[in-house]
Amino acid sequence: MLDCEMLESCLAKIEADSDQLAARLVADIQRLQSKVVCLRYSLSWHLEKHAGEMLRVEILSDLHGAYDDLHAYRRFVSVCCGGHDPLDSGSHAGHLLELSKGGGCIDF
Repeated sequence: MLDCEMLESCLAKIEADSDQLAARLVADIQRLQSKVVCLRYSLSWHLEKHAGEMLRVEILSDLHGAYDDLHAYRRFVSVCCGGHDPLDSGSHAGHLLELSKGGGCIDF
């Protein structure tokens, strides 16, 4: 049977691992968002004129789901990000905006 000290140690390890997992998942989401924006931009120039223009207008729409309702994500943002959601950061938004205008390039 596990004693309290061993159980607390295991729980602390699980929490640390889950925070690390969440950080990696956020980085993956940001990278995938960048790729989606680049692909949408490139595709927009191969479509009929009106369709291409419409795609460029909506290029940043619907890039990620809502994670605010998940306790684990709110905890990650609070503990690891100082309360600032990394998926809504100004620097990432600026990066996506630059990509949406054809600026920059990402590796596929």
